[in-house]
Amino acid sequence: MRLGFPGLLAAVAVLSGCREQLTAPADCPALCPGGTSQVLEEVIEAIQFTDSSYIGYVPPQSAPALLVSNGLRGYEQRAVMRFPARPDSVAVRDTLRSYVIDSVSLGFSVLALDTTLTGVQVQVYRLPRTIDSTATYAQVDPAFVPENLIATIPIAADLNTGGIRALLTGADLARVAIPPADSGILALGVRLDAPVATGVRLGAAASGTGAVFVTYATLDIPDTGSVRQRSLPLTATFNSFLSAVEEPVDTTLLTVGGEPAARTLLRFNLPSRIRDSADIVRATLELTPVAPINGLPTDPARLRARIVLSDLGAKSPLESRIFAPDTLQPGTSGLVQVEVVRLVQQLWIANPLLPTALMLSLAPDLEGACFSRPVFYSTRAADPAVRPRLRISYQLAFPFENP
Repeated sequence: MRLGFPGLLAAVAVLSGCREQLTAPADCPALCPGGTSQVLEEVIEAIQFTDSSYIGYVPPQSAPALLVSNGLRGYEQRAVMRFPARPDSVAVRDTLRSYVIDSVSLGFSVLALDTTLTGVQVQVYRLPRTIDSTATYAQVDPAFVPENLIATIPIAADLNTGGIRALLTGADLARVAIPPADSGILALGVRLDAPVATGVRLGAAASGTGAVFVTYATLDIPDTGSVRQRSLPLTATFNSFLSAVEEPVDTTLLTVGGEPAARTLLRFNLPSRIRDSADIVRATLELTPVAPINGLPTDPARLRARIVLSDLGAKSPLESRIFAPDTLQPGTSGLVQVEVVRLVQQLWIANPLLPTALMLSLAPDLEGACFSRPVFYSTRAADPAVRPRLRISYQLAFPFENP
């Protein structure tokens, strides 16, 4: 059957309406996104009256460093330490031999100091052998008198970190002579002398950098006709530091650091629209210092924010592998901003069962042993602008049109 011209056009139109368009450019309005991507920002305040500071995590006798200062924080701090008993004889060929002391060395590790100063020196004093963790500054202070001064050790102007040492020989050995009543135990106290108020962080037993007391001796062995030299090294088994003034923790504010170390717990309510369907671009914890952050100018505090795995208050277990760090320079008075996007993305968003809470502390090598003691406003502050908060930038799921 032959079609006329009008019939042919109708047939072409029918066939064209049923054919898919497979050549570029594509024409698929039912499948293309309908809208534009938007990055939103939201400020989330910490839940009011639920933020707290807890004190007592790292006491001075367990701290990774010893604080010694001559008024850096407005008062003096001194280190104290006790060594294990020094034996009065040495075994040679299964026989105990007495020895004669030739010299004695007292060594300390400097972990941090103000490297811009000169004329800084450490003074070492003899203390009663009974010194322990119950001692107070007032109880020990009477022992820091000229009669008990063992040595003054200058700190070289070019020293940043490293060891300092005093070597005692001859008549000076009387200053460290250990009477029988002390059962071989030597106890020392350390204070700082400097032209201006400053401080030094010394190594401590907890970090394996504690003070060392070495006795160099000569053994006379009559049955062999020989003379032997021996060294008897001892490392402090107890050490701590004492402060002339105890700084209380204000329960209406948020404190981090100090001694014993304080930590701060912040709780947030993350909206479901962010937690369930947003892509976090940035997350910043914002804290406002109550006063300029104090401390040693060349030894800044390092703040850490960590996620709480289970909200148990002061005893909350923390995620230790992922944390948000920030350096707090002494003198800082402006807003402190800690980037916590990894914590929010990898923990809060990835694991909705985790509580939305953060614990603030100093870095492990500074906790309980740092001259900086940051104090921030809490959610109890009358001015909302200084309360702790999270500033979150996020992108919602891309909007697609329904077919």
